[in-house]
Amino acid sequence: MCMCERIGLQQEVIEKVLAFDKAFSYDSVKDEMDQLLNFQAANEARIRLKGKLGEDQNGIKILTCMVKCLERTYDQYSKLGISEQIFIDTMNCFPRFIAEHKASYGTYGFDRDWWTIRQIGMKLFRIGELEYELTYEDEEKVTSIHIPSNARLTSENCKISYVNSQKFIETYYPEYKESRYICQSWLLSPALKELLPSTSNIIGFQEAFEVSEWNKEEDDFVEWVFKKKYDDYKELPEDSSLQRNMKKHLLNGGFVGAAFGQLQKNPWC
Repeated sequence: MCMCERIGLQQEVIEKVLAFDKAFSYDSVKDEMDQLLNFQAANEARIRLKGKLGEDQNGIKILTCMVKCLERTYDQYSKLGISEQIFIDTMNCFPRFIAEHKASYGTYGFDRDWWTIRQIGMKLFRIGELEYELTYEDEEKVTSIHIPSNARLTSENCKISYVNSQKFIETYYPEYKESRYICQSWLLSPALKELLPSTSNIIGFQEAFEVSEWNKEEDDFVEWVFKKKYDDYKELPEDSSLQRNMKKHLLNGGFVGAAFGQLQKNPWC
């Protein structure tokens, strides 16, 4: 099975990736691709790589190079004994991001290369419904929780994911065993308590965190809730109750933003 199929890329995208792969000589970008596997150097390498690749309207060139790198990432997973299912679930971010691009702009495209260096460099793993990034905050090791757009945030799913993440970290990254779990997301915004019923899975998710900061000016939530950025909130779609409630809230001068929180003990019980 080729890597494109293993991670579930869309067939139309696979054809474009394989065509570029066949025609491209990787010798000119060997150093940059080697460094994509080293997270500390990956971002600068990614920028240099994109410069060498030149015009890349739909991101197929950088996607192909990253998929090529995943062959070595897969080898590292195998050497450590990390399951193939975690590899597949983690790297499913690639087809997910491509599908989100199509939902926003009408065509398949890849524009999240700035983010997927985390998956390639084995700093971020999807375990069940949630993703866990092994990182630092003020030089302290922390485990940062990320919420994929297709996550089903029931309390049971979140609890299972959290418990399994603890086992995963203890087994493969024991230096993070005692790390705090943190999260920064629009899903933790206190404003959502006014926009969603108390029975909402989102409210249940955020109640597991002790929120300490709320950046009301952050606007990334627009792209997640409404599928793309809008300069004029009057143009926001109203296809769901959350969209309708949030649009009304924003037009009335309200804020959503993003909040930072720390996971409490025994979450989602």
